[in-house]
Amino acid sequence: MLAFTAPFNTTGQPAIAVPAALSESGTPIGVQLAAAYGREDLLVCVAAQLEAERPWASLRPPVFPAGATSA
Repeated sequence: MLAFTAPFNTTGQPAIAVPAALSESGTPIGVQLAAAYGREDLLVCVAAQLEAERPWASLRPPVFPAGATSA
């Protein structure tokens, strides 16, 4: 997991992770976006456009993935 964030943390390059979709089983799928140094404004604009196109705030994954059994 840290392999994807370390280069951006080290260089100070802005990056953002946003929910993009849900899989067929309801598991959230995210995407990480990066921009040029100092372009946080661009990332916020793109994230806002993605949320407007695919609203995710009301989506909730299932407690147990499809096919899983509780203990």
